[in-house]
Amino acid sequence: MISPASQKTGMEFADLILIDDSCKGGPTHMMCDETNGNLQVVTDRERKIIKLMAEGYKNKEIADELRINEKTVEENRVNLMRKFNARSTASVIEHALGTGLISVYDVLESRFSKRNPKRN
Repeated sequence: MISPASQKTGMEFADLILIDDSCKGGPTHMMCDETNGNLQVVTDRERKIIKLMAEGYKNKEIADELRINEKTVEENRVNLMRKFNARSTASVIEHALGTGLISVYDVLESRFSKRNPKRN
């Protein structure tokens, strides 16, 4: 069954499943691609990148926040678009919100709780 968010955006993924955090790189999340039955893995870092994208951060700002190379951020963004069969960053964010990978509450709480917000 395709989730309501997937039906609305044309994306082909269903429910989010949290799996154990014993794998290298921290916790991972898996989603079932119902078009072919394959599982798509979203790493904890990719999840953090999506959350920062949803907060409006640019690649350079995400890189600075996560202390990684800006090129790594761009590669992760491209991988996420491929995994979600998305054509834009907005579609990645919409899919992540629709599947529960990130929540609006977490994005807003994080954005408004920073002592020195980068945006107004």
